[in-house]
Amino acid sequence: MAEITEAGYQTVRDFIEANWIYHSLRDDEDAEILRLSTADARVSWTHAVGAQVLELTTVISGADTDVTTPQIFAGSEIYNVATEGEPLADETFEAFTINTTSDELTVKHRIEIPQVV
Repeated sequence: MAEITEAGYQTVRDFIEANWIYHSLRDDEDAEILRLSTADARVSWTHAVGAQVLELTTVISGADTDVTTPQIFAGSEIYNVATEGEPLADETFEAFTINTTSDELTVKHRIEIPQVV
């Protein structure tokens, strides 16, 4: 069986960065609150160029018009489609409640390629 080279892994990382562009934020019952794309100023890839760990970061505020307070955030999923679809990566985090317009949440969803175990 052949090994994937570093250039091969970089090609996979480049594909993910270009196509897995929708960040879904979930509540404590796993219901979607928001799904934002990298076209939204609140969402961006924040890892270093060529990094093994890709990092999609979303910053949400209670002042955002699409956030109703109080709102509990507890999970993150990455998609390649704007609606519906299957999550391509998911993770949970300690629940955080946005109660006021001054509250802010930063979610960093990390994808390691290749995953080192």
